[in-house]
Amino acid sequence: MMENKSLNINNQCESKRIIVSLFRGWKTIKYLTLIFFSSTNLSAYEAVLSNSNGLSNVNFTGWTGDYFMQVFVPPANGYVNSMDFYFSDLPDTSGGGISIWIYEPNYPWDEIDTEEIADEAPQSHLGYYDADTALYPIGDNWIFGGINSVEGAISDYAYDPLGEQVWPAFGSGSMSIEPNSDDGGLIRYTPVTFSPYQFLANDPFIVVVRFNGFPDEGDNEAYRMGFTSGTQHRDPQPCAKFYNTNSSPEGRSGTNDWGWHIRSYVWEWAINVELVSSPQIPIYVESLGTTLSTEDRTVTAIIYDDNPSGEEFIDSVSLWYTVNGGDSIAVPMLGEDSLYSAVIPGQDPGSVIYYWVEVTDVQGHIFESAPHTYTIFQPTHPTLVVFNGGSTSGYPYSYYFGVGDFGGATTATFPHDVWAGEISSELASAYSTIFEFTHFANGPEFDNREVIADWLEDGRKNYFLAGDEVFGSWTEWVDQDYVAGDFEYDILGVSHIHNDIVASSTDITPIEAVVGNVLTGDLFSAHTALGDTLQYDPVYEVGGLNWLDGFDLVDSTEVNMTTEYDGSILAIGLNRISDDDHIVVLGFDPISVNASPYTWWGFAAESPQTMSLSWFPGVYPGSIGSEPLAPNTFGLDTPYPNPFNPSTTIQYDIPEHTDVSLIIYDIIGREVRTLVSKSHSPGSYQVIWDGSYRDGLQTSGGMYFARLQAGEFSSVVKMVYLR
Repeated sequence: MMENKSLNINNQCESKRIIVSLFRGWKTIKYLTLIFFSSTNLSAYEAVLSNSNGLSNVNFTGWTGDYFMQVFVPPANGYVNSMDFYFSDLPDTSGGGISIWIYEPNYPWDEIDTEEIADEAPQSHLGYYDADTALYPIGDNWIFGGINSVEGAISDYAYDPLGEQVWPAFGSGSMSIEPNSDDGGLIRYTPVTFSPYQFLANDPFIVVVRFNGFPDEGDNEAYRMGFTSGTQHRDPQPCAKFYNTNSSPEGRSGTNDWGWHIRSYVWEWAINVELVSSPQIPIYVESLGTTLSTEDRTVTAIIYDDNPSGEEFIDSVSLWYTVNGGDSIAVPMLGEDSLYSAVIPGQDPGSVIYYWVEVTDVQGHIFESAPHTYTIFQPTHPTLVVFNGGSTSGYPYSYYFGVGDFGGATTATFPHDVWAGEISSELASAYSTIFEFTHFANGPEFDNREVIADWLEDGRKNYFLAGDEVFGSWTEWVDQDYVAGDFEYDILGVSHIHNDIVASSTDITPIEAVVGNVLTGDLFSAHTALGDTLQYDPVYEVGGLNWLDGFDLVDSTEVNMTTEYDGSILAIGLNRISDDDHIVVLGFDPISVNASPYTWWGFAAESPQTMSLSWFPGVYPGSIGSEPLAPNTFGLDTPYPNPFNPSTTIQYDIPEHTDVSLIIYDIIGREVRTLVSKSHSPGSYQVIWDGSYRDGLQTSGGMYFARLQAGEFSSVVKMVYLR
């Protein structure tokens, strides 16, 4: 439950900022104080959005699974730089943390005086979403609270305070909360993975924080966390707390009233923002993603000239950019009807480009957009980790390979490149191993099947595919059979897909590793030694939903993970060797595997994605797969058979990333056929020539030459075609 205790906290404001103390009503400004410490001639100001007004004298606490929310209404356009949370109570041990979101408001409600009912159970009880075994602030099964009986309230209306999640687009912000000797203090969260949240003047948003880390510790004070707070009576009240079963097994007041309660307390939170001084010029800039291209890129911006007088307000628009932290360069943006564009010149591979748009009005005032960045991707390692929908860093993206020791390197730092988005043939050709993780909530953004199939044709490749919405996105969530000739059958080893085998998206599903399996045998031994129950729980681990998939397998394909479904054991994970390719497929998000009692097996050395690192040939020294590591030198072997009819195999070795061409010439030096012309990752390759020209017609018998060009390496071998 909650404990209040007196504190002596002075609200201090940093100089050279605007201090904006707010909560404001939707129609009238009730609390708004602007204190200018810096020049008012700047186009934008650093500001602090706060509701506390210096009344922080209460320790308002919670435990793992509890949520806190607070509404903010900005006075101008801008974007969030960081968030300050003033803690008055920290856990006494490591392992705690918070998750952070921003939502659109579904709050307050004009028919209810929230100042009057704040703190008054059951009137302050809004309700919660019920998922049979857990309570959530989002979902599809709202349990009505006591507020529905308040005079003026609608008895069958779901008074859910949260609208749509608007930041981040997927997942959540997160950070660890560690104990200290003061048992409190300022904790600052600065988004580094996600784009800054951009807001408009007078457009309210809700910041939501969840306590994490100690799911089984109940209301034990050693694991408690709390914010400095103060009592302020307003209508509407800006703050509410979500009481979960961990800290409140019988509800907030012992009457099963879990979930959201309106409180008269205001948490000591400060949202550090950049405020644009004139909201008359909203600037929306296209965000360019990471690219392999070294060509010029066009940046587009939508800039509305909303001057109420109807006269032109914009004088000029410029695109500013830097390359690798160098000098800022300005390019004029041209356009009409609010649409402007300019070109950033092409850059070298590995370059990081930082860009923003600057608008100058007719009075000389300058307005800047939020910054954006993109990278010219440069393949560096033989292994690529792809997030198909999502980001390349932050939680959970940086956590899929957590612990373990392979060849002296932890899996968190094993040699690999990271990519977010669609896989092109050009990108795939640079790698011998590809891990593809689809988004934990929305599934894959791109369908990469055709590219992967072509890539695997070269042989000696490793492919890992995971996610609980992969097959559904391909089949529109209709179960179906696969036959020879289908990608799913020939490559993945799946003969039938069972989509969404759970009754509810918020279920926790018991699953099991397979004894003796090369990828999950260690997981079975480790978790059974602890006596726990393995389970799939994406709601808790990543804030996603449970859409677990199962499949029937092609012969010779091994099952590595299972669950009970419709009275029998069903495969939810597989691994196979197809020709000389190593394939792993999981019908779930592997980082969301945990156990009861709690262990986070998705972030363990025994996790299937981590074990794949040692099963895939060539990823680490001492791989348990059957294929050798990449060669140390360039080489072109004598074709076999030689002489040949009808075909011969030409094998060559590539020890580093480079462009490769393999061309057949006749005895007088004329080009007969180009067999290979593309970028290669390190590895041994082979290609078959059947004695034909490019158009398929057969050459005449005789002597021919194969010339390999790989970077600065060149080699020629001869062969004889018998007709």
